Amino acid sequence: MVSVEMPSLEEIRKSRPSKYFGLERDVISLGLAESDFEMPREVKEAMISAIINGRYHYEMNGVAEFIEAARDKLLRVNNIPVEEGEILPTVGVMNAIWLTYRVLLKPGEHVIVVTPTYPPLIGRPKSFQAEVTEVKTREDGHLDLAAIEKALTSKTKIITICNPNNPTGTVYTREELERLAEIAVKHDLYVFSDELYENLTYDGRKHVSIASLPGMYERTVTAFGFTKTYGMSGLRIGYVVAEEKIIRLMRDENTGIVIHPGTVEQIGAAAALRKCDYYTDFLKNYLERVRNRLIAELNEIPGIFARLPEGTFFAFPDLSPLFEKDEEAAEYLLKEAKVLVYSGNGFGNGGAGHVRINFCSPLEIIEEAAVRIRNALMKRYNAIDKKMS
Repeated sequence: MVSVEMPSLEEIRKSRPSKYFGLERDVISLGLAESDFEMPREVKEAMISAIINGRYHYEMNGVAEFIEAARDKLLRVNNIPVEEGEILPTVGVMNAIWLTYRVLLKPGEHVIVVTPTYPPLIGRPKSFQAEVTEVKTREDGHLDLAAIEKALTSKTKIITICNPNNPTGTVYTREELERLAEIAVKHDLYVFSDELYENLTYDGRKHVSIASLPGMYERTVTAFGFTKTYGMSGLRIGYVVAEEKIIRLMRDENTGIVIHPGTVEQIGAAAALRKCDYYTDFLKNYLERVRNRLIAELNEIPGIFARLPEGTFFAFPDLSPLFEKDEEAAEYLLKEAKVLVYSGNGFGNGGAGHVRINFCSPLEIIEEAAVRIRNALMKRYNAIDKKMS
């Protein structure tokens, strides 16, 4: 049976300095969106071989085997009808986000961002003097299509989604994406879709790329990456998919800033796409079990509701019955439970009252963190109950 090595907490502390930076030694970090698992062996071997054989020089148009592997995967998995000239390697998804808004937006144009979501999707268009309207999802985390259409203006240029969603874990259905596509076509809009967590969907759900739907390829920009699912966060490698005219503009922008993402990183990413389906399959099945244990523990706390995430490696429980502000909740858990989580309001409208918990860790670490969180929140609940009685 294929498995992935389970690192100890001490090993994780040493190998992921940013995740544990500034924290006391007894704190468990479930904050930063980073996997605690090592990248696949095949990725390491491909990069080591590239270095030994002198494959670490400029490849200005992208590493050929990476572009080819990405195209094969897009056709096979995402059903996106893409040509090689419509794929651009990027320095992670952050680079793709910057490029998308940079080449598509003019000052004064309008962007709708479905929230809660990854914060740069909200903040980056503002840096290009665009107006941003956040449209909250429904209570179940799925798209409020009526609210999206109501928020449109004559200056709207882009609708931005994150699917599967960071931080809620929602996986949008084909039906709701088809309705979003109808809105985009009707109003002649672009859709920017961050699909970094595409491999992590649970309970038999299938991730659907909106670019694969009829009439959407020519009006969609899609970002993919390796940093989360493959444990390759420090390698900073991803890719963006769009019409060739958009990719040309993005390439021109990147040439003047980063030249291109690392050759060695692209070779490693090609190996991930070609050889590592076993790794993503194992991780998905493993994290589904971890998710179930964590959510069950959280829902034992009176008054607290933690929705079962449909994808990603995040839980996003609502702690508003116990705290006025989610910053207070995060501070309380760090102090009382010795567990670092992120407050929800940083993810935009709809995040207030929640905290984001990253459960991409060995099960024993998540179980220990869950017990600490449950005990701390029960203490809080009992104190409030006693005060009100």
